[in-house]
Amino acid sequence: MSLSRGTLLPMIDLRNANSTLLPVALVRYRFGSTANIPLHFREKNGRSLFFYPAALPHRDGQWIFVEFVVAGSDVPCLARGRVRTQHNARFTGSWLEFPTPDLPLIMRNLAQSRRAHERLPIDVTASVRCADGGKLVCRIADVSADGLRLAGLPFFLNVDEDLSIEMVGLPRAHSDLGKGRVVWVRVQEAGIHFLGRGSRNPSLVKLVEQAVAVRSTAIEFVHPESCSCRGDQRPPEPPLPGPTTR
Repeated sequence: MSLSRGTLLPMIDLRNANSTLLPVALVRYRFGSTANIPLHFREKNGRSLFFYPAALPHRDGQWIFVEFVVAGSDVPCLARGRVRTQHNARFTGSWLEFPTPDLPLIMRNLAQSRRAHERLPIDVTASVRCADGGKLVCRIADVSADGLRLAGLPFFLNVDEDLSIEMVGLPRAHSDLGKGRVVWVRVQEAGIHFLGRGSRNPSLVKLVEQAVAVRSTAIEFVHPESCSCRGDQRPPEPPLPGPTTR
């Protein structure tokens, strides 16, 4: 259930919160220029499903980041999805379930855009002060050199609203990310852009450096040139997973 800004929220004790950059579960899939990308995705109940054809160390139901890289595009598609393990001995790999429909269309639109800075997945607790004085605690789910994405928001923020953002659990000299502006909002998430000197904030620069280091450890699979999608046929895949029970 989405909460309005005026809803009373339980107090959160930040003294025991920790803003250490947590390990991020990240995998990457590279599509070649000849890949028929839509044939690799299924839609079910408003969700996108993708079969990752390699062994993953993540447990069933775990949320992970997936970076889809498309040949010829400077902008990878970073999506957060849930692992759905399968038990068919004929196949190695896991279904990945994303809470958004039509990921191939999103990827095609990204390929036609030019994003100034790459998004990097992270997991950090943040304390946010809104323009009206309200405070909230949420997560920073990805970061770039000039912005970030807030996740787990307890209420909707307003587009064009200015926010003050700090990472929790660090000395202020290292935690203050400064002021950013809300540029988009969807359920429990918001995109933040840092203007001017804010993008050169030392704390933000350091956070990006840490995220780059984490990203370099991602598991990666390259789309095979022999894939049947080149002949307009779906690649071999196990049966779709059943309804999510958690």
